[in-house]
Amino acid sequence: MDLTPEELVKFDGKNGSKAYIAVNGIIYDITENASWKEGMHQGFSAGVDLTEEGLKAPHGLTPLENAPIVGKLKD
Repeated sequence: MDLTPEELVKFDGKNGSKAYIAVNGIIYDITENASWKEGMHQGFSAGVDLTEEGLKAPHGLTPLENAPIVGKLKD
């Protein structure tokens, strides 16, 4: 599934929706990730492109290695 940023925002993990984030153009499903309760992690919200934030995170992109890929971010 390919999503625009405007479509991705609907997947914020709130009210029972799936929680997706985009990093480097890839969309990951983080719904089942315990660190992303209710679509939030360390002040960041699901449903957005977190490429810059992910690269700056102390853990890097390692936590996404086991997250299912659900699509690509499109313009």
